[in-house]
Amino acid sequence: MLNFFQYTNVIAIAFSIYCLSVAMSREVRRLPMVFLFISNAILVSNSVFVWLLETKLIYTYPDYIRIPAPFHYLFGPSIYLFVRTLLRKERSLKKWDWLHFLPFVLHFIELIPFYLQDTAVKIDMAHTLKNDYSASLKYFYEGLLPSKVHTFLKLCSWVVYIWFAQRTYLSFKNRIKSNLIADYNRKFAFINFFLLTKYIGLVGVISATFLSNFNSNSIYLFIGSNLVGIINVFVLIFQFPEMVYGEVMNKQLDNNREQLMNIVKTQSKNLTFLENSTYEANVLLDTSYRILYFDKLGDVYFQKIYNKNLQLGENCTNYFDDVSLKYFQTCFDQAINGLSVKFEDKFLLYDGKGFIWMELNFTPHYTDKDHLLGVSIGATVIDEKKRMESLQVKYKESLDQLAWSSSHLLRAPVSNISGILQLMNDDKIQMSEVEKKELLNSIHSEVQKLDSVIKNMVAKARNELEN
Repeated sequence: MLNFFQYTNVIAIAFSIYCLSVAMSREVRRLPMVFLFISNAILVSNSVFVWLLETKLIYTYPDYIRIPAPFHYLFGPSIYLFVRTLLRKERSLKKWDWLHFLPFVLHFIELIPFYLQDTAVKIDMAHTLKNDYSASLKYFYEGLLPSKVHTFLKLCSWVVYIWFAQRTYLSFKNRIKSNLIADYNRKFAFINFFLLTKYIGLVGVISATFLSNFNSNSIYLFIGSNLVGIINVFVLIFQFPEMVYGEVMNKQLDNNREQLMNIVKTQSKNLTFLENSTYEANVLLDTSYRILYFDKLGDVYFQKIYNKNLQLGENCTNYFDDVSLKYFQTCFDQAINGLSVKFEDKFLLYDGKGFIWMELNFTPHYTDKDHLLGVSIGATVIDEKKRMESLQVKYKESLDQLAWSSSHLLRAPVSNISGILQLMNDDKIQMSEVEKKELLNSIHSEVQKLDSVIKNMVAKARNELEN
């Protein structure tokens, strides 16, 4: 089992070197690949040390002891800088990035005296470690500080930098529309897997180091955690080859830029269509009844009448009842043949609580090159217009009724009064006081009739207008 882990580590480091060499030769993501290689190489160096210790080859190569130690301070920064430089497409480091490497430099300097010590001292240390894996944490120093202090500082560094990398990834992802730009979508997928392996590897190393007191029983947990931490290189080669070679990524980016431009052009045409429309609600269909575009009011009105929401790409004939579908297809076919169909109609609301009057217009819709794209349907609610038209009809009917009343009901009392007055003013006719009184009573009666007719006419006209 130990040999299997070591062989896998050898293959992983070989893949890492290959990816780095390809990136360096092609100048594609050169800087991110450097940090990816460093983060994987550090984990492999740990596994190599354990393998040398387990196979007793450490006695043959005692100078390997403490060689990986200072590089542990590079593990966290390499993860963070890989994520940052990959997302931001950086070709060089920033001015103050050298501070990330300062702990590595200082620790290397303090270990120089140990590196220069006699081989016998290192063999003796190897023998102690072979008998007790936790001896390094208990008895030994790494330079000026105890080994356990450096181990704690290194693990803290890993946790902090992985957190920085995660924050950078999430912050960048929130600003990028990855559903339109496949370049970043692929990067996000790999970074997500990369960070996941580092998190799992970190938890495994901490467990092997402290929870199990780093004894012989935890050796496989330690090597297995390192293996999880470097498995990203296999995924990189086989699932994300464009991250190494660059050609596929560029091709996908070009294709998606073209797709993005097509979307922009389509939306521009839709905006132009909406801008030129004089209707409140607008829907655009292709020649196969599929919905290409609709605005907010178009969806609102459709939902009120048919209790269904419009969906882009759907065949709108699926939304209508049989009666509406037949009339719709008739208007649509006329528009397809180049005619503009305009009409007014009354629709029953889906909840059954009333009606809505709408003016509809089916118009053929063409591209810039006079190619028939489909049919645009404009709609405007005309309830107020219909109400005013109804009032005008009632007003006209009232005027006609008034004219009839004037010519019939009003004419009789007026004629009677006029005749009586002529009779009373005729000097040739001698009338007694009793006769004159009767004529005056007749005039009074006719005036009352006239007043009653006028009141009835006014009341009837007012009632009709109000209703």
